[in-house]
Amino acid sequence: MATLGIMWDRMNTGVFKWQAKAIRAAGFDKLLLFKPDHVNPRYRTIAGWVYENNRWRYEPNSPYPAIIYDRGIYSGRMLREARQVKEYAGIPFVGDWLESDKWNIHKKLAVNSRLRPYLIPTLLLSHNQAVHTMLQKYNKVIIKPLGTHKGKGILKLSYMKGKYVIEENKRKRIPLSKEGLNGKLAQLRSKRNYLVQQWVDITDTANRVYDIRVLIQKNALGQWHLTGMGVRLGKAGNITSNLATEGSAKEIISFLSGQFGHTRALRLEQKLRELAFEIATQLERSYQKRLVELGLDFGIDRQSHIWIIEANAIPGKEVFKKAASPKVFKQSLQLPIYYAGFLHNRLSGGRVRR
Repeated sequence: MATLGIMWDRMNTGVFKWQAKAIRAAGFDKLLLFKPDHVNPRYRTIAGWVYENNRWRYEPNSPYPAIIYDRGIYSGRMLREARQVKEYAGIPFVGDWLESDKWNIHKKLAVNSRLRPYLIPTLLLSHNQAVHTMLQKYNKVIIKPLGTHKGKGILKLSYMKGKYVIEENKRKRIPLSKEGLNGKLAQLRSKRNYLVQQWVDITDTANRVYDIRVLIQKNALGQWHLTGMGVRLGKAGNITSNLATEGSAKEIISFLSGQFGHTRALRLEQKLRELAFEIATQLERSYQKRLVELGLDFGIDRQSHIWIIEANAIPGKEVFKKAASPKVFKQSLQLPIYYAGFLHNRLSGGRVRR
């Protein structure tokens, strides 16, 4: 018997109800929830919440787990602590980190000729001219932080008849002169790195931005499995569709049928499925890292062309709670636990009880 660790940036045991219920079937007898800064490498112990015999208890000196499933999104000191755990603790992790740098992920996908037609034209905002080049070609662009999460910090910039207009969720449209725009871009670049992308019209018939989250995960056999799809529909007037920015969730086939008709909706759903497997295979091969799950965001324009927006290695699953069946949501939480059991069994030479 063995302990499965879940490393997270918080200590809320209630979030992991379904994961806890899956540990026995996955071959574990305990679940240990902990933060990276609760690891004591000197004594090889961890302070955290232990789930055993259907209940949680706090354990200040729990032995190291056999394997760790990382669900954290870290920054600052906690990010450094998480890296130390990953690099020096000597505990296997279910999946490797996939960098949150959207530019490098874009480049990894762009080398695949089957994926290239679905990638949004993108430049690294290394200088102001990158924005002007894209505006001259497309008139509207999105400026996106490389490590953005939940749609934070995303801007829409338009150029019409010699005038620039910048938009952000929950804020008024702001007109800018060229000098004002250059000042704004310099200010942005001084704080963090950004991408500039063509603005693709991924709005519905009511002019609300939407995208499609596709969740693909490893299963108990170690194979990629498409768990579910859900539509995230943005609030009217917003430039992003994230649920965190007041968006809503919709079931995919009924929503796409309303946009494109039922037959085309089914074809689009099948193409999204094919692209999800291709992306997962490409990223794992290109990075030479073991991945456990990916949340893939797609847009579909008015001409029904699919666009790849981004890939997330630690995906949120709230859309499936709201737009899919309870079974899909439960599966989205438990599949990584079953894969952890498969991987631990393999790494220990098949000596783990199944």
